[in-house]
Parts: sequence; structure tokens; C-alpha cells
Amino acid sequence: MKIKGVLLIGWIIACVPVFSQPVMHFEKSLHDFGTIKETDGPVAYNFQFTNTGNAPVLIKSVEASCGCTSPEWSRQPVLPGKTGFIKATFDPKDRPGFFNKSITVSSNAKNAQIELEIKGTVEARTRTILDEYPYELPSGLRLPYDHISLLKAKKGEVKTATYGVYNNSGKTAAVSFPDLPPHIRISIDPQQIDVKKTATLKASYNTGQHGEYGLNEEIVTMLVDGKKYPLRVSVTIEEDFSQTDRAHAPGITVDKKYINFGQATGDRQASFLYKITNSGKAPLKIHRIYTNDKRVTAEISVRELKPGASADVKVMTVRGAEPGKVACMISIITNSPANPDTGLRFYGEIK
Repeated sequence: MKIKGVLLIGWIIACVPVFSQPVMHFEKSLHDFGTIKETDGPVAYNFQFTNTGNAPVLIKSVEASCGCTSPEWSRQPVLPGKTGFIKATFDPKDRPGFFNKSITVSSNAKNAQIELEIKGTVEARTRTILDEYPYELPSGLRLPYDHISLLKAKKGEVKTATYGVYNNSGKTAAVSFPDLPPHIRISIDPQQIDVKKTATLKASYNTGQHGEYGLNEEIVTMLVDGKKYPLRVSVTIEEDFSQTDRAHAPGITVDKKYINFGQATGDRQASFLYKITNSGKAPLKIHRIYTNDKRVTAEISVRELKPGASADVKVMTVRGAEPGKVACMISIITNSPANPDTGLRFYGEIK
């Protein structure tokens, strides 16, 4: 009877079908464009893959690390033995010098996440004064960037920055900055900018008087020939870890770095959870959580985690949000010196 039982079990196992699973095999995962000319425009490369598994490959998402890189991919299932592609297009405009960009492919394959890379060197075109000051304000004045960025500053620091301003308005411009808040100072020299001439703008932000950890953005008034224009000012405030014992500091890990929520309708929210864990040796303080898209909110129920403890970050689309593609970054600002600003990505589309 025992022998019959063993034979029966063996027969059952033999009759169970082999588990079906697709496998993506790429010919290569890195492409070097070499030296390309900025004036020649975008370049592209097709990463070819073969499905070496025994079930169809379904590509769920393809995400590029930079807006300068646009991905395309096989939208239909790739059957076993057949080939598919991931096309990466890089735009070299205003990006002289070396570049190295990544493309993350997510699928139902055994190797569910694959990272592809493109790199090369952009040979810059001959630049004009308008290239040096590419952002034109409604006043006709041009700046090197679309706003006044003071980049990063330690909490308590007075951060300063200097920018050039080019007068492309066609007439002499009188410039001043009235009604500034106490923590922001902006001056310009000369205050009267001749046609096709430049001036020097100096800005400062007192983070000891104002500002939260993470990105801070404010709108100030720029007065040009008596007319008011809005001008954005930003600074990212960081904690000062210079006196921190990193061997006994808090740490932060996350169970996943991004979620593709697919599609959501304006009247029905898409809601997902990221789990964060204190992987360090001291309490982890969550200073702030925010998103860079007003159609997405993020929240956490606790503000401090003991070593080894975990908590969920709830991320959801806003009910009634404007339709369109969503490529949102969630910033978690903590007292972890190794990773004080943890970025999570949240992708999808609102219909």
C-alpha cells in the first residue's frame, strides 16, 4: 500500500504542468552614442530583447530618469521566442558635455525590473547671448533660469546667489523689488538696465527666520518700469548633520521606490501605500512629506519611528483632479544623515 501511495504521488507531480513564466533577454543593456552634436537634434537607440521564457511578456511601464529621454516600447504581448524593443530617444538641446541616463523597464517577466542605460557626450553649439539667458520674463528681461533658485542651504544659514539679467525688452528698464518679506533680500545693479545690456542680481534667503525642511517656494514682486511682475524664489533647506554620529544615527529604507497606479478617474481616487522602516540605531524623525504635483497627496500617521519600526505612507490622487499624465515625486524629509530626502515616484494617468 505504501508503494502504491508513493507511485500515486509521483504520478500527480508528473501531471502538474510546468510553471509558465516569461523571460526578457536583452542583447545589451548599455548603449554608448559616443560624441553627438547638439545641433543635430535628438538621437535614438532600440534595445532589442527576446522572450526566452514560456509565456508572453507584458511590459507594464517604462520610466526614464530624466525628461530629456523619451521611451517607446512594444505595446503588444511578446510571445515566447519572439522579439520586442525598448526605444530610448535622447534630446541633447541645452545639454552639452557627458550624459548618462537610465531607463527602468517593469514587466511580468521573471526579471521583473530591468535597467537600461544610454550615455555619450554632447558637442555644444555656438552660444549667443540669448542662449546664456534662455528664460524671458513677460517684462522682456531674461534670466539664466526660469526663477531665482538659491539651491540648498543648511537650516539657520543665510544663503545667497548671484544672477545676470539681460534686457531684451527693446527699451531701458528700471528694475526694483518692493515689499519683500523680511527673510528675502534682492538687489540689482544697475537699477536702470540699458537695451541689450546686463545687470547683476543678488538674492539672499534667511533660513533661520523662515522656511521648512525640504523645498520652499515663494512669489515676490519684480517692479519693471512701474509695472508689477511675479518672480519665483526657491531654496531647499537641509538639516545640519556636521555634528551627527553617523554610526548611531537613524536610517530610512522603503519597500519600493515607485508605483504605477495605471489609470484613475477624476471622481475616483487611486490610493496606494509605501512602507518606510527605520533601519538605523536612533529614532527616525519625519520632518515633512510633500509632493511636486497638486493632484497627488501624501500622508503618514506618525512623525517618529523607533529603530526597526515601520509605517505606511499613503499616497493618493485628489478627487476631481485635472486629467492628464501623472509623474509625481514624493519627498520624505527626515533626520537620516545618509538619506535626508527620500524620493518616491508615483506614475499613472487621470482620466
